[in-house]
Amino acid sequence: MHGIILGGILEREDTSETRNQISSQDEADKPAFWPSIKRTAGGHRIATWLREHDYDVEVIDFWPAWTRDELVELFEQRVTDETIFVGLSAMFPLGGAGKKNQDKVTEIVTNLAHIKSLYPQLTFIGGSQNISATLAYPLDYYVGGFAEYGILELLKYIKGEPNDIKIHRETFWGAERNIVQCRKDYPAWPMPQACIKYQDRDYMRSDEIPTIELGRGCIFSCKFCSFTVLGVKGDHSRCGDSLREELLDNYERWGIRTYTISDETINDSPEKLKKIADVIRSLPFKVHLAGYIRADLLVANPETWQDIWDMGLWSQFYGLESFNHKAAKYVGKGMKPERLKEGLLKVKDWFEAKGAFRCTISMIVGLPYETRETFIDGKNWVMENMPGQSYSYAPLMVADGEMNAMATNPSEFDRTAWTSGIFIKRTHEELGYDINEIPDKHKEIVEFYMNANGVANWEHETMNVWEAWKLFSDIASDPVEMNQLAPGIFYYHRYLTGGHYTLEDMKKTFNEIEPLGARLINTHIEIIEEYKRKKLGK
Repeated sequence: MHGIILGGILEREDTSETRNQISSQDEADKPAFWPSIKRTAGGHRIATWLREHDYDVEVIDFWPAWTRDELVELFEQRVTDETIFVGLSAMFPLGGAGKKNQDKVTEIVTNLAHIKSLYPQLTFIGGSQNISATLAYPLDYYVGGFAEYGILELLKYIKGEPNDIKIHRETFWGAERNIVQCRKDYPAWPMPQACIKYQDRDYMRSDEIPTIELGRGCIFSCKFCSFTVLGVKGDHSRCGDSLREELLDNYERWGIRTYTISDETINDSPEKLKKIADVIRSLPFKVHLAGYIRADLLVANPETWQDIWDMGLWSQFYGLESFNHKAAKYVGKGMKPERLKEGLLKVKDWFEAKGAFRCTISMIVGLPYETRETFIDGKNWVMENMPGQSYSYAPLMVADGEMNAMATNPSEFDRTAWTSGIFIKRTHEELGYDINEIPDKHKEIVEFYMNANGVANWEHETMNVWEAWKLFSDIASDPVEMNQLAPGIFYYHRYLTGGHYTLEDMKKTFNEIEPLGARLINTHIEIIEEYKRKKLGK
């Protein structure tokens, strides 16, 4: 049996780094649409899994960059009597705040609808951690969560074979949908053999940065977090032999040595770190990794630093959230700020002395008990003591209404905001909302989220969502801070894929390297065009 998986919605145009960089470009350098050069992670994982169960599955990457005529030609070549399904893999809901991006969304949704109309015999299936990422598409089934076991049962059902499928009929955005809830009905963690095996027909490049999985699930349950698998117990890490085989295969076949890690928290266990480090130490080449690291665990466990270094994990994402102790402790990050600050400086000095260090520091604007003044104090400490890094300052988002209902695993804030005694729901008038208080270059994104269905207009004792957005805009408008920025650790592919920069350049700031703009994006487009020609046999 044969299937096709379309992948490509792995980034949004309104992420913090993209937003900051694109807004700094001249109008002539701003692209009408930028396709992500990052390969689909979930699509290739499910394709690998299904091949292990006797399906022939081909992944079509970068599919939003394919024209309707190109998709029609591709499907004419690929669809046979053995083809039973078309999958669509996505990480985020379609689009973002930008009008140009929304226009592209309309285009790709109608393109998929056209393909579906040409092949009524095929079943179209969306796959994502949260089904909101695929609900805009006209599909037959929407699968949410880690889907290895759920997709097998769904395909048995489609083929008319004995199965254990559970399909939930739910109404979202005015239409009844067929939902497969994998977290609830087909839990797929731990998954020690969670490898991805690329094929010759994927046309991988040595300068790509694929996603790799070292473990599945997080031992923590932070109040703001809606990751699919939280509060796990026991060993949930990858099998060492499986990981070694994946790393070797990608290096020997494609020359790939650099990865982003999908794990929610990489350093949740010293034993896991040692196992991964032992695997990487055994390889005849160096590996470079980038991923989420829990900063308080890093500070508290300096004996793990050597294993982290030997893993090649010198690019680290810290979700610090706040240096206001009461605010951070409330959401599940309770290390005392002074100890955390002192420890971070020691981490920075230690890794720089070893030869390389880069971090992305993420803070949430508007946690309960945070004030404008305490947030600015924390932000200032970061800028003064961790200069030349990457930073993300984003307002607290609380899901509401249908967006909350369609989440695979809503956060504690999402589930309990209005019964917690902490949050109050407000109208724009009550918040004093006036978009004219926002500089022009940020109006689009602020207006989008302040008016978005499914994003709550919250208020608590020390801040409200409008005040959080105004503070965000003030920070993002600071030209000094823009010049101090470096590439985010999850965005290296934007600079490395295509050969404009090297991994060594990722230690530099945008005073020294070119921010994401027309020249880099045009190179990405050329790479994707070459990929499409190979896929179409031209």
